[in-house]
Amino acid sequence: MGFKILHTSDWHLGARLISKERDEEQKIFLDFLIEIVQKNRIDLLIVAGDIFDNGMPSNSARKLYYSFLTRLLHTCCKHVVIIGGNHDSPAMLEAPKEVLNILNVHVVGSAVSDEE
Repeated sequence: MGFKILHTSDWHLGARLISKERDEEQKIFLDFLIEIVQKNRIDLLIVAGDIFDNGMPSNSARKLYYSFLTRLLHTCCKHVVIIGGNHDSPAMLEAPKEVLNILNVHVVGSAVSDEE
């Protein structure tokens, strides 16, 4: 049987091409990712860095992110790990951490040093 893991990174939600919004193509990517999760019966999705294109993502980028996580709940994927990257704001990613934990979405906004 086994436990299937899918690792992704560098989504850069909210990225623009000069002045052109790219929300529609980013939505297409997330739709494709949902299909891959379902088709391959993925148990754990890891998103390792650069979920957003900058530390203050637009409302539309956040909507894409939360909509994706909500849709993922209705698939076979029951565990998600989100790790912040250099383009992400650790505080912004971790703000809904407690709520997301209840949904088996585990967020690590930044690495923690031994001193912390």
